[in-house]
Amino acid sequence: MDKAEELKLKIKRNRKTIFELDGKIENNRSKIEELRSSAERDNAAIARNYTAAFYGNHHLTNRNSDEIFKNRIAILNNMEVDGEVEVNFRETMINLANVDFFTHRSEVNQEVIDINQKLTAVNALLIEINQKIMARNEKSVKFNRKNLDMNKRFLNGEFHPSKATIAANSRRSTENEARCEKLSKAADRNKLKIDKLRKLGQSNAANVLKNSIEISKRRNQITENQEEVLKDQKDIASTVFN
Repeated sequence: MDKAEELKLKIKRNRKTIFELDGKIENNRSKIEELRSSAERDNAAIARNYTAAFYGNHHLTNRNSDEIFKNRIAILNNMEVDGEVEVNFRETMINLANVDFFTHRSEVNQEVIDINQKLTAVNALLIEINQKIMARNEKSVKFNRKNLDMNKRFLNGEFHPSKATIAANSRRSTENEARCEKLSKAADRNKLKIDKLRKLGQSNAANVLKNSIEISKRRNQITENQEEVLKDQKDIASTVFN
């Protein structure tokens, strides 16, 4: 087989490999788009859960704590006492209520500080992600510019079949073959990463839903507490202040 025939066969094999690569890479691309869509959906759901848990449940339950201890102090302050022992009972109970409340408040403060630290770390990670996206976009812009220039060189006749040589064609075909092999291996590695990410994404989606259900249950409990607080206030108003 002469070199020209051998080159024709190699070009044909490369064309088949490139066709198969197209399927591999585009299939990965579709799966990546699906993963990103799912991740963005989960991210939005997580943000809703955060808002419901922190700006909703957290503030409401803290409000309940304030009202419960305000009621406690009102009960104690208006308690009728006789003699030093009873006075000291009332005063130590008022102090105990304040210590209990501020112990709880201190614990809440510490945990919210920890949460804020994690949020700050998450924000730093999101900034890093945005920077990676921006860098990727910049590379794509440069790639497009380079290939726009290449198109102009074709149109200007710089690259023309009449200028081709057997040696250059053979070298280009060999390079194409080597690059296709690397691309095929890279596509296989990417597929494995995509499969792992899909499993992680499924786990995340399940946890997001679980958290959402738990947040709703907690809201119901907080509402029940609120109703009890209001009942206490009415009882205090009707008994202590009458």
